[in-house]
Amino acid sequence: MAYSVNKDTKVATYNGDTYPPTQKTDAKTGNTTLVAKSEAECVEVKKIRDNYPNECLNRLREKRNSLIAQTDWWALGDITMTDAQKNYRQALRDITKTYKTIEEADGNWPTKPK
Repeated sequence: MAYSVNKDTKVATYNGDTYPPTQKTDAKTGNTTLVAKSEAECVEVKKIRDNYPNECLNRLREKRNSLIAQTDWWALGDITMTDAQKNYRQALRDITKTYKTIEEADGNWPTKPK
């Protein structure tokens, strides 16, 4: 694994990716300095960056699941769902086929039938 730090800018490079320095402020003097991320810190940030798409998709799924749960009562045995209700629930289940983040899906959620 390749790790280096630009001594002037304090920008760390790890496996070709760059990691900005951390700003540290001395509580007594108020002076601010830039501190390069260590190799271990770069590894942790890389894990977070690499997992970001999964986290976004999980947030989208959580919202979708919440909206489906709000309509679960439509599927009770003594109630017959309308086609509009079935289509709404199916569109919610399918939303992750088209969108990967809540931000992408905003404004594109299916309309809940009455």
